[in-house]
Amino acid sequence: MPTVLASSSTTSTSDLLTLPSLPKLTVQARGGEPQFDAYVNAYVIGQQPAILPGGHRATPLYYLSLVAQRGQGTTVQGVFARLVSVHSRDVSLSGVGVVTLARNVEPLSTCGYSLHWNFEQAEILPTHDLHAVIESHQLTICDPVRAMAVRPRRRRSTPKGTASSSKAQKGQVSLTTAKKSGAKLTVEEMRHRELRPLFVLLVPGSKKGQATFLHQLHFAFLDPRVPWPLDPAWAEFLWWRGLRRGEIEPLTVWCAPAPTKEEEQDADVRYQLPLAEAYLCHPNPVLLQRDLQAALSQRRLPLPAEISPVALAANQ
Repeated sequence: MPTVLASSSTTSTSDLLTLPSLPKLTVQARGGEPQFDAYVNAYVIGQQPAILPGGHRATPLYYLSLVAQRGQGTTVQGVFARLVSVHSRDVSLSGVGVVTLARNVEPLSTCGYSLHWNFEQAEILPTHDLHAVIESHQLTICDPVRAMAVRPRRRRSTPKGTASSSKAQKGQVSLTTAKKSGAKLTVEEMRHRELRPLFVLLVPGSKKGQATFLHQLHFAFLDPRVPWPLDPAWAEFLWWRGLRRGEIEPLTVWCAPAPTKEEEQDADVRYQLPLAEAYLCHPNPVLLQRDLQAALSQRRLPLPAEISPVALAANQ
């Protein structure tokens, strides 16, 4: 699902009231000394550090939410620039250690196709403080076609002569590692994408503990990424099958703690946990087809209204 950036009705205003209590993402210079840092109010990481080429260890980073005071847009954009650079090992997160974008570790690093990363920045009204999110839309947006779209870079300032209503756009920045000239997949990349689909499920706090929602969310991402249609009635089976096969991996989620009642009243906002759970999904379509055929032939799953190739093979 796409990430909704902060606005005057979200909780990031409360986060900015207590910036010193938030963890920091620190970017180091070549000599190892801190170069600049930014405050973090949410992140999703792998549960274990990974070994990178050269023997360095780093924890894979799948999602990062940053908050900053007005005028610090260059700093949060600098974080994105460093994370997508070849020197990303010089980035560390408080309480975690060295982090790197998940594209640098398996299974993302060996999937056989490019995964583009995105940076979205917006202002928090009325203070004009900043909220930025770093993620890969190809992993977190349900529709694979829309996730591949390259959005034009937004300007940070409002052109002269525009309507006053457009002032809310000031401070919005969209960056991506995708290049328009190379946005189209090659035939080989398309084949690898079909054989090794990848996606990340981000479960909002409002849906915490809702198993049905989780099963349906997984199904919504999985269905357009396999070459044959799936039946929504299989959603629960597909979820538990993915866990059993090791194709669904729980990730570690951290979000800023809830503000006090006094802070909520001052900010005139009700706190809601932005993220409750996250999962890295890397289904094996070949194995998935076999498991579905077996379950259908054993009558453990209902036959779909329209017979798919999988169901047809199971009944032959």
